[in-house]
Amino acid sequence: MRILIILSILIPIIVIPAESKEKLYYIGSRKCRLCHFDYFQGWEKDLHAMAFESLRRMKDNPYCLKCHTTGYGEPGGFISEKITPQLRGVQCEACHGPGSKHKENPTDPNSLPVGTHIDYKTVCIQCHDQ
Repeated sequence: MRILIILSILIPIIVIPAESKEKLYYIGSRKCRLCHFDYFQGWEKDLHAMAFESLRRMKDNPYCLKCHTTGYGEPGGFISEKITPQLRGVQCEACHGPGSKHKENPTDPNSLPVGTHIDYKTVCIQCHDQ
C-alpha cells in the first residue's frame, strides 16, 4: 500500500513533459514582421500599435501598463520604456502570447500559447472591459 501511495505521487512528476517547464519569452513585433509582414503593416497603422504613446504622463502607472504594453507583469514582458522599449504598445504577443516557441518552430500549431485563432471574448475583454 505504501508503494502505491509513493508511486501515485511520483508518476505525475515523471510524466510531466519537459515542454511545460520551458520558459516562454516575448520576442516583439519586429521579429513577427519577418514572416508576417502583411499583418505587421496592418497592425502598425492600428491604434494598438500606438497604445503606449497614448499614455503620455501615465507611462509608469502599472494599472495602465497592463493594457498599453506587451507582457507587462509577466516573465519576459514589458518592464519599462528604458529596459524593454521593443515591447511598447499592444503587439502581436499581447493577444497571441509569447512568441519564442513559435519563432523556433513556426509550423507547430501549438507553438503559440493562445494560438492563431483568438477567442476575442476571452482575450480582448482583459483590457476592453468598460
